Amino acid sequence: MLKEIFKYIAVFAISVAILFGLIVASELISKDAMKEKMLSSAEKMCENPIGVEMMDGVPASKLDRYADSLWLNIAWHSDGEHPFSSAMWSSYTILRRSYDAYGANQDLLETVRDDREENIEYLRYWHGPVALIRFFHLFTDIQGMYIINAVLIFALYAGLVILMWRKNLLKEALCLVVSVLMAGVFFVPFCFEYVWIFYIVGIVSILTVLWGTKGKYKRLFTLFLISGIVTNYFDFLTTEILTLLIPLLLLLAIRSENESDAIKYSSAKLSIKAAVLWGIGYCGMWIMKWVLASIVLGENVLPYVTGHISQRVGTSSVSEGNPIKALVSNIITILPVNLGDVWAIFTLVGVIILICFIIIYKKKEVKKEYIILYGIIALIPYIRYIIMNDHSCVCYTFTYRSQMATVFAIGLLTLELVSERVPAHGKK
Repeated sequence: MLKEIFKYIAVFAISVAILFGLIVASELISKDAMKEKMLSSAEKMCENPIGVEMMDGVPASKLDRYADSLWLNIAWHSDGEHPFSSAMWSSYTILRRSYDAYGANQDLLETVRDDREENIEYLRYWHGPVALIRFFHLFTDIQGMYIINAVLIFALYAGLVILMWRKNLLKEALCLVVSVLMAGVFFVPFCFEYVWIFYIVGIVSILTVLWGTKGKYKRLFTLFLISGIVTNYFDFLTTEILTLLIPLLLLLAIRSENESDAIKYSSAKLSIKAAVLWGIGYCGMWIMKWVLASIVLGENVLPYVTGHISQRVGTSSVSEGNPIKALVSNIITILPVNLGDVWAIFTLVGVIILICFIIIYKKKEVKKEYIILYGIIALIPYIRYIIMNDHSCVCYTFTYRSQMATVFAIGLLTLELVSERVPAHGKK
């Protein structure tokens, strides 16, 4: 046990050092080296407002160009002379009201074109994507990054589905495809704010299938710890819970198909340990951000933290949400419900048919442990909406994607309940 704890501590320390080193190293990239591509990005950003829908009238397809302009603005202000403090402050330039239709985009353009000095810090979000944006802007602009994202995300999830098929998890793969479609993952590559989580989900899921089918649980536990660390490093507070729930659902599906008395951990204990390690990684990285910032900057950064937390959970005076609104906003934004009233009715009918199907063709004997675990996981996104109700109300056009885990869990739960010999069941 003690040896295992020391191993996790070492993994955590090494991961934090690598990730912190990455963003500090990116600060050494000069503005001159990035300017041509960054100016091209700024000009392209100004072609659209800060909130643009890829499908007109479909909020689920909305892209947050405000966040993308903010990422680019921070990435532009690299400081090779003070790389550590520059990485912590994450400063950028505001010249007008950034939430105006083209405000943040115009700020970015003028900042890069005229080499304006930064005038506001964003310490609460010194995040990894800035490092990648800097590196990519040595050879491509934002349009090129969007294309790269689209190719890689498609390849990643197509590869995951093919791998599941080859591992005799075809039904589970179909459930995953449905959840991907309903969560609008095909919109994700075209916004920096969304895409990083889905990279992590894809990579961790592939490793989960590879190692889970071979029973390599020690590797998987380490993977969940690293996943939590990397999630907090890259995420802009969007759909962070997916990096835990999707791989965990895959692991449970594998266990259900290949249960053996020789397996050391019950599925419940395995799930708890994986979740705890992911949580330690996520929360630990979040705490380390403030510890490192305090050390590097030589000041108490706690005041930057408390106000942000109270706003996001809906307890501050500037909060805009409430739990009921958070739940409703996210539920009605999932696809195809978000495509219009007719599609919403079809979805409701589909849910009713699914319930009837489960009742009619229910197995005589079911694995109750998996039913309970799938049910709990399906509810976790809604618990997240309630707790982070302000953020889930304001940003529902991307937080709704956390329900990808809910849809996937419902699919796996259905597979557990329904007889595999439905056509020969004898019921009509």
